[in-house]
Amino acid sequence: MNRWLKVSLLLVLSLLLGLGGCAAEQTAPPAPKPTVNRALYGQHVTLTGTSNTQDLGGIRTKTGQILKAHRLLRSDQLSELTQADRRRLTQKYQVRAIADLRSTAEIKDNPDVPIPHVTYHQDSVVTDNYNVRTTQQFYQGLVTDRVALRGYSAFFDQLLQRKTGATVFHCTYGKDRTGVGALLVLSALGVSRKTILQNYLYSNQNLAQDAHIQFKGQANFAGKSRRRVHHIRRVKRANLEAVYQRINAQYGSMTHFLRRLGLTPAKQKQLQRLYLTQ
Repeated sequence: MNRWLKVSLLLVLSLLLGLGGCAAEQTAPPAPKPTVNRALYGQHVTLTGTSNTQDLGGIRTKTGQILKAHRLLRSDQLSELTQADRRRLTQKYQVRAIADLRSTAEIKDNPDVPIPHVTYHQDSVVTDNYNVRTTQQFYQGLVTDRVALRGYSAFFDQLLQRKTGATVFHCTYGKDRTGVGALLVLSALGVSRKTILQNYLYSNQNLAQDAHIQFKGQANFAGKSRRRVHHIRRVKRANLEAVYQRINAQYGSMTHFLRRLGLTPAKQKQLQRLYLTQ
């Protein structure tokens, strides 16, 4: 074969191979995106009748233990649960008890939808006519007022008696009274302050997805729905920090405050055995 023809053929072959390599590089699948571990601060529970329901299962303690799934759920009020919601809660999440932290008047105005075979507890942590306070004063009252101490103490007693199944604890929007309740339970289980704060702030994300809830300061979109738009405040880091400050100032430490609620060291260990992986 003519030498020049051989050279030409080699050049064409090299060019074709090079183009094939480029095509392969262009069609190579993109690297997978890193997954976000939502279990760090709770898993959102999708229900038609609520906006801010979370399963605390998967949250990790400071010692590496993990909260059991389908044992502790925090939520906003359960007054609009559908039949499908109730079935999902009892069948998938094994809900067996409800702890309602709202006042008697709130409960009367918007009672929870009854769920068959689920025990209901009224654990009010505010009175019907509690005084007008700043947000931080309201939060601090949740760890000093007698009604609050009674309510959270009863809540802990109920958790200690719940050997199997899940308990849902809630208030109206699932962010303030429920947020402090979660702080206390997660603290008793050995969860870090940083993780507790992340779980607390997660309410802002959940509530922002509800078209019937509007955070103060945002544009009004009431005309988009037949239902009344509720104006609420975002939860802020400073609110929870105010709770920690009051606990430390008045009781000396979180451990001492939990004992004030009746959670002795023995009961705290019992709580951890019930709700944490071993």
